[in-house]
Amino acid sequence: MTPGRDHFTIGEFARRTGLSLKALRGYDESGLLVPASVDPYTGYRYYSPDQEPTARRISLLRRLDMPLARVRAILAAANPAAATDDLLAWWAEQEHALATKRGTVEYLVEQWRDGAPSPTFDVASRPAAERLLASITTHVLQAELVATLDDSVTRIRAHLATLDATFGDEWWAIYHGVVSPDSDGPIEVCVPFEGIATPSGPIVIRLEPARTEAATTITRAQCAYPQILHAYDAVGRWARAHGAATGPPREIYPVPWPDTPTAPAAEIALPYREDHR
Repeated sequence: MTPGRDHFTIGEFARRTGLSLKALRGYDESGLLVPASVDPYTGYRYYSPDQEPTARRISLLRRLDMPLARVRAILAAANPAAATDDLLAWWAEQEHALATKRGTVEYLVEQWRDGAPSPTFDVASRPAAERLLASITTHVLQAELVATLDDSVTRIRAHLATLDATFGDEWWAIYHGVVSPDSDGPIEVCVPFEGIATPSGPIVIRLEPARTEAATTITRAQCAYPQILHAYDAVGRWARAHGAATGPPREIYPVPWPDTPTAPAAEIALPYREDHR
């Protein structure tokens, strides 16, 4: 076949759409954008004018660094409204990710710049009583942290509900190691209870001893990463100023998740030993 008014060579199509020859060949092989026809003798690819709008959309979406799988899903949407909704949902994800990165940059700047403003927290010492716990310990990277916390709490409560045990809204997560995109903890999700319970699968039953904690309360908005790092820093500084840490830090969720961003939602606590010198 030779190109005519109704077909473009791959080179001309690339110039018209902003897609490189390499990209067009790759999209052909993956099935994302297949040529209208291929010469059976030469293997030359030809594209029709009707494919130009789709190719331009692919080019623009890729300029946004959208993964090919997401591009394919948007192009396969049932109608323009669905495609628009998918695109806006993806963009909201990118804005959230960018806001998190911006917060991380601001947090690092505060660490490097003496006197840079940072949130203040009311940290105080408090006694923590001995508690009977049902817990699950797992390794998890940051991307899956929230889902893992929710799943672990749900599994523990479901198990306790089948036994002669009573429990309330309170639960906590102990960070035995750092959780980040590169480090997987581990974390231990704990639900305190009263009564009698037995272990099951990953759920263990243990008695946590009494201790003294340095602790502060944070709002729902402050629970988000990286804002929550400021609370961890404040508690750590306070504990070091008054003694020494005796265990890993924890996030305690004593009440149901609040509806408003400014409502108290959690506590950051660090077991510590007072320095009486």
